[in-house]
Amino acid sequence: MAVIAPVWISGLLGALILAILVAMAVRWIRLPYTIALVLVGLVIGLLGDELPASENFQGLLSAEVIFFLFLPPLLFEGAAAMDLGKLARNWKIITLLAIPGVVISSIVIGVIAWQVVWPNHDNGLLYGLLLGSILAATDPVSVLALFKTLGAPKRLTVLIEGESLFNDGTAVVLFNILLVAVLATFVGQDMSVRELLVSGFVKFLFIVSIGFLVGFVGGILSNWLLVRTSDHLVEISITVALAFGTFLLAEILHGSGVIAVVVGGLMVGNHGTKFGMTATARVGLQHFWEVVSFLINSVLFLLIGYEVQSAFEFDMRTLVLATTAIVGTLVARLVIYPLSSISNRTHPNPIPWKWRHTIFWSGLRGSIPIALLLLLSNMVSDGTTFELAGIKYTTNFPEWLFNDFLVMAFSVVLWTLLVQGLTLKPVMNRLKVTGNLPENEVSYGIALAESIATKAALEKLAELSAKGMVSDEDRRLLGDVLTERLEVAESSVVELSSTSKIHHQRMESTRMELLMAQMASINEASASGLLSESVAESATKALLEKLHESQEKQEAKEDVKGGVEKTSSETSTLAEKILPGEPEISAETFEQLAPPEVDDLLESDDELESE
Repeated sequence: MAVIAPVWISGLLGALILAILVAMAVRWIRLPYTIALVLVGLVIGLLGDELPASENFQGLLSAEVIFFLFLPPLLFEGAAAMDLGKLARNWKIITLLAIPGVVISSIVIGVIAWQVVWPNHDNGLLYGLLLGSILAATDPVSVLALFKTLGAPKRLTVLIEGESLFNDGTAVVLFNILLVAVLATFVGQDMSVRELLVSGFVKFLFIVSIGFLVGFVGGILSNWLLVRTSDHLVEISITVALAFGTFLLAEILHGSGVIAVVVGGLMVGNHGTKFGMTATARVGLQHFWEVVSFLINSVLFLLIGYEVQSAFEFDMRTLVLATTAIVGTLVARLVIYPLSSISNRTHPNPIPWKWRHTIFWSGLRGSIPIALLLLLSNMVSDGTTFELAGIKYTTNFPEWLFNDFLVMAFSVVLWTLLVQGLTLKPVMNRLKVTGNLPENEVSYGIALAESIATKAALEKLAELSAKGMVSDEDRRLLGDVLTERLEVAESSVVELSSTSKIHHQRMESTRMELLMAQMASINEASASGLLSESVAESATKALLEKLHESQEKQEAKEDVKGGVEKTSSETSTLAEKILPGEPEISAETFEQLAPPEVDDLLESDDELESE
C-alpha cells in the first residue's frame, strides 16, 4: 500500500529548497538574506496562479506553528548567546523599553488609529489599543536575523537584543488583556477603565511570574542534568527539551512561554554551557542552534512575504489604513528617546544619540504581529470563548475589524522589513555606528592574524616532526621561514599596540580573566579551610569591585567609536573579532601567510621532475 505524504510536507520542503537557493543567490547581490526571502515570498504570492507550486504554501503559517514551533528555538538561540553580565549592567534601559516602552507605544498607536480610522465608533479607542499591542513590540526573530549580518558595538547589540527578547512577551500579555476587553464589548459587557487597569495589572504580574518561574526551574534542572552527563548528543538534546518544554509548560499554566524560554536560555547559556558541557558539546551546540535558526528563519521570512501580499486590495481605504499604521508605529517608536534619557541619568556610560537613532530605526516587525493576526482570524471563523467576572461568554471577532487590522499590521511588517530593513545598514554607516576600521586598527589586525596563524603552523610542524613524519632538514627549512615571519608579525603587533583600541580591549579582557581566576582560587581556598569565611568574603568583594570597574571601562571604550566587533560577538569567528566592520581587505593581503612553496625551499632536481 502506497503512503501518501501530507500536503504540508511538499509546501515546507519547497519553501526550504527555495530559501537555500535564495541564500546562495544573495552572495552575489548586496541584499540582506531575510529581506531577499521576503521579496521572493511576495513575488510568489503576487504571481499566484502563474506558479502552480505556490498553492502548496497556503496554510503553512498558523498561530500555533509560529508560537510553538518557530519561536522557541529562535528565542533560545538568542538568549543562550547573550552575556548575562552585560544584560544585568544594562537592565534599566532594557526594562524601560520592554515594559513601559511597549505600553506607551501601544497607547500612541491606539490613539492615532482611533482618531483616523474609527473616530465614530463607541469602542474605537479599544480597537486602537488592541492594534497597538499587536504592533508595539519589535520582533526578536526579525531583529536578531538582520543584526547578525550588521556590525555594531557589543553594548548596542545587548540593548537591541535584550529589548527584542523581552518586549514581545510584554506585548503578547497586553494583547491578551485588551482582547478580553474588546470581546466583552461584543456581548454587551463593557469594562470600566479602573476594572481594566486593575485586572490587567494583576494578570500581567501573574503571567510574567509563571513564565519566569517555569524558565528558572527548567534552567536549574537542565544545568543539573548537564553536569551529570558527558555525552554531547544528550547534552544538546537537553537544550532542545528545555527550549520547547518550558514554552509549552508555561502556556499550559497560563504563563508567558516567551519569558520562560528566554530565562531558561540565559541560565543554560551563561552557566550550563560553561560549567556543565564538554568542549565537544559546546561546539556542537553552537553549530546545532545556528543551523536550526537558519532553517526556521529561512522558511519563516519566505512565508511572511507570501502571506503579506494577500492582505492588500489597492484602493483609497487601504492607503489610509496603511499610512495610518506606519506613521503611528514610527511616532510610537520615538518613545526610546525620553526613556533612554531617563536611563542615562544614573548610568555611568550614557547611551549616545547615534545609538538612539539606530535603536529607533531597528524597530522591525515580523512573526509576532502575524501570529497574533492569525489568532484573530481563527476567532473570525470559529469564534472564541472567554471568561469575565466568573461568567463564560462565546462570540466571534468581527470580520470587518479583522480586515482593518490585517491591512494595517501587514503594512507595518512590510514597511519595517523592506524600508527600514534595507536602509538600516546605510543608516548605521552614516551615523558611524559601524564602518571601516582606522588604518592602524586594520594593520594591527593583519599583524595579529599573521602571528596567530604562523604560531599554529610552527606548533603543527613540531608535532609532525616529533612523530617522524617530517625530517629534521625539512623541519629546519620550513621552520626558518615561518620563524622569520613570526618575528616580523610580532614586532608589528608590539609596535602598533600602543595606538590600537583592539589591543587595549584584549588586555582588558585578559585582566578580567585573571580577576575571575583569582576569585575562583579564593573560593577554593575558603572551601578547603585554608582561609576563613570573613577573609575570603572581603577578598572576593574587593576583586569583584575591580572586575566591575574593568567591565565598565571596556564598555566605555566600546562607546567611543561606532563599534569594533560583530553583533554576534559571543559566537563570532576569530577573523570577525579581529577585522569587524567591512575594511577593504582582499585575499592578496595575506598572500604570504601560507607556508613557503616547496619548490622555493628545495633545489631543482631534474631527475625528480622527469619522474
